[in-house]
Amino acid sequence: MNSPLLTVSGLAKRYRRGGKTIAAVDDVSFAIEPGETLALAGPSGSGKSTIARLVLRLIEPDAGRIQFEGDDFLALSGSALRARRARLQMVFQDPLAAFNPRATVARLLDDPLRIHGIASRAERPRRIAALLERVGLNADLAPRAIHEISGGQRQRIAIARAIATNPSLIVLDEAVSALDVSVRGDILNLLLDLQAKERIAYLFISHDLGVVRAIAHRVVILDAGRIAESGDARAVIGAPQSAIGKALVMATPKLHRTTAS
Repeated sequence: MNSPLLTVSGLAKRYRRGGKTIAAVDDVSFAIEPGETLALAGPSGSGKSTIARLVLRLIEPDAGRIQFEGDDFLALSGSALRARRARLQMVFQDPLAAFNPRATVARLLDDPLRIHGIASRAERPRRIAALLERVGLNADLAPRAIHEISGGQRQRIAIARAIATNPSLIVLDEAVSALDVSVRGDILNLLLDLQAKERIAYLFISHDLGVVRAIAHRVVILDAGRIAESGDARAVIGAPQSAIGKALVMATPKLHRTTAS
């Protein structure tokens, strides 16, 4: 049996605020298989985004282990860490805030190709055009500034940038929550299509159980930094056992009507 792509064990992160110690993440463990989507769901302040930053090593944990593609990810540093980060990418909620809004689409897609040595200068325009096509955009968008294009287009650019390094895992932190409903559906379909074709795994972070049910294979529901329940996404959302799981379902009107019928 193959090992999981990502294994998180006993992860913990604490902060000092106003003289008090707050456990943002407390003894969290989960695993993600290749080509699988695991959702982290919970209300604001439940620890979802902190876990994302810990997995990406944007911040360091106080305790726990992270294994990625068979390696002790927390032990990597320098060039070994940079090389492995090509396999682990992120899509943020708001690309306009995450990127330089005056940068062109071509510049945003050129950066990962250049930084990770994926393509030569001469090859990169062709690679950029191919990336745009893979996310359903026309290559003539390349010279446009990121602030000149729509929110849905910006999120497709963010996904194109994430897949430029051929990652095995993408962390998506509320990646569709700022989009209107019709665009949200298009982006979810794009993610599902990329996953089916390329076996990319997703760590999908959301407070919206309707979105989680549409994309995730399994779900972990968090409350105050701890795991309240986990399991098959449809089973957990259809019949939540924890108080916070029930509250999240009740807060999503369509889900509430569906489960009550």
